[in-house]
Amino acid sequence: MKAAYIEAAGGPEAFKYGDLPDPVAGAGEVLIRVAATTVNHLDTVVRSGIRPYLKITPPHILGSEASGEIVAVGPGVKGLAVGDRVSARTKTGSYAELAIAEAGNVTKLPDNISLEDAAGFAATGATAYRLVGRRANLQPGESVLITAGASGTASMMVQIAKAAGYYVIATAGGTRKRDLVMGLGADATIDHYEDDIAARVLELTGGRGVDTAIDAVASQPLFEAVMNSLRPAGRLVIYGNMVTTQLTFNVRTLFSKGIEIVGGQGGDAGQLAVDRTADNIAFMRLAARGQIKMLRDRVLPISEAAAAHAAMEAHETAGKIVLTA
Repeated sequence: MKAAYIEAAGGPEAFKYGDLPDPVAGAGEVLIRVAATTVNHLDTVVRSGIRPYLKITPPHILGSEASGEIVAVGPGVKGLAVGDRVSARTKTGSYAELAIAEAGNVTKLPDNISLEDAAGFAATGATAYRLVGRRANLQPGESVLITAGASGTASMMVQIAKAAGYYVIATAGGTRKRDLVMGLGADATIDHYEDDIAARVLELTGGRGVDTAIDAVASQPLFEAVMNSLRPAGRLVIYGNMVTTQLTFNVRTLFSKGIEIVGGQGGDAGQLAVDRTADNIAFMRLAARGQIKMLRDRVLPISEAAAAHAAMEAHETAGKIVLTA
């Protein structure tokens, strides 16, 4: 099979494109002929080597979500068959013509969802639904601040939160990205490069602050702005750390305002698997009804993975970069 892969950590130029052995589906697994995959922030982190605990075993194929057609089914798989049109959280790297997925992480696609959209739904969609639907603990009529609203996961959270009836404020950098996020249904946007985020949030909420904030950037200035945007007894969900520096914060702010900080990822492995399945079903139901669309930045062939990573790291993108096999 053809694949984009790396043999050592480095910049986008570390990518190579060529032939690698075809993977083989084992028990409980399926083999998917990849139609499309997407670039996630974690892919750039792994490729760069900035987090040494994320190991690279050459030849290392990046990517963790894909859409396509099942071409082989391993022993013990039920409910899936060769020829099924699916999206999947993949076990092997998805920047390739073929990828393996565990059957429990595979979803059959309704006819009205395109393969290019479905590629961005497989892992990102379930994550977005978990963050809004479970970890944020939002109640009817509440408000939520979502940072980096034009990113892949956050753009889906904006739509999920609006579909549930919450008041959504999102940050985004620049007019183009703010307009895109407003087009997804956000009630208001804030420029996280130019505006005083906390001041704007307080203005938009009548001085009260938001009930919940969801953030994956975790930079010091943004963290402080988000903390100051929360109402007393508000909740902050952190699901990533795009910057590599350590955060510091005033514990007095935490306990004096009664703020709850929640980890958006992780948990008991068994429960996570159950939740992920349920969250994926719920997300795909919204997508099939047309309530979620993927904010698609550009579509490139997998052979141009280096260009895709360079664009993401330059903060040029709004939404998902799709790679086609």
